[in-house]
Amino acid sequence: MEKTKRIMALPGALRLWLACLLLRSASPKPSCDPRACPPCPEGDPQGTATPSASSCCPPCPLSCACPPYLESDCEMQGFAGGRVPAGRSFHIDFARTLCRCGPGGAIACAPLCPRPPPACRALGSPVADGCPQCVCYDQEGMAVPAGSAARRGSRLCRCPALGGEMECGEPGTEQ
Repeated sequence: MEKTKRIMALPGALRLWLACLLLRSASPKPSCDPRACPPCPEGDPQGTATPSASSCCPPCPLSCACPPYLESDCEMQGFAGGRVPAGRSFHIDFARTLCRCGPGGAIACAPLCPRPPPACRALGSPVADGCPQCVCYDQEGMAVPAGSAARRGSRLCRCPALGGEMECGEPGTEQ
């Protein structure tokens, strides 16, 4: 008789379980508006804070740890503790290289200067941006940009397109 009661209770429990499932799926679902999510905190050292754990807001992206060779650059540019928030960037190499913290938590750096032609005879940085380019060096050791002219006393000298040696005309002649 005890066994019969248990067998009879099984269909009742199954019906109750099915009714709970149906009622749960019929209940209204909360709407999700990602624009209502608060901003991710910039000071989060791990980048894992969720703006609201009970909402539909996505987790905050990972911040990037500055590698040891970039730590001083990070600190000088305001990223205390060696952490750069996702999406933020900073310059290194006297502003010739831009480094950016990607969404995956890794820092990627790319040069901002155009590459000089591989056939340059001499490289230098005659402009304040510090980018290397083809040059000639004058008598004082100053870099003269390729393709430009400079006076050496009464002579006009030109730096060839690929740099190297200044080409000077005879005194008083324009070359």
